[in-house]
Amino acid sequence: MTKMENRPGRGARRIHPWHAIFVAVALALAVPIASEAYERLMHVNQQARERLILEHRLWELQPGFKGKPQVWARFASRLLNDRQLLSRVAAKYGPQAEEIEIEYRRDLAIARAEVVVIATAAWAAPLAVAYAVVWWGLRRRKKPVAAPKAQPASASDPRYRPPEA
Repeated sequence: MTKMENRPGRGARRIHPWHAIFVAVALALAVPIASEAYERLMHVNQQARERLILEHRLWELQPGFKGKPQVWARFASRLLNDRQLLSRVAAKYGPQAEEIEIEYRRDLAIARAEVVVIATAAWAAPLAVAYAVVWWGLRRRKKPVAAPKAQPASASDPRYRPPEA
């Protein structure tokens, strides 16, 4: 165990090895959860773009398209970004496009937030439980040592004892 250097006004603090282990486990657990969350975010984005295409029938703006709307929506949701799709919405609806964009971005933000909250909870919940168990175990193991009972000064100081006969 190492001690941090004494700083003026602060006592020395021990760094427990289990803190370092806890940080390493937290980082190791974060990698797969973050990867999965990123993939879910990309899926949410694609679904939102596909829903925007289908709701506003944006395939109608594509000249020469002859096919199923679902195929065009699936294909375009992967190739086109939000800005490109919203510019098509603006071309189709004119001044109403601003309301549609605000609604689209709000719904997308809510869907993204759900993914982030779920991923954060999936990462933090097991860590919080593990931390609480270790902390509780360490607290139970370390029993405070009782200080020796101090005698009053009159009992230990010979000046306050009665004179011997």
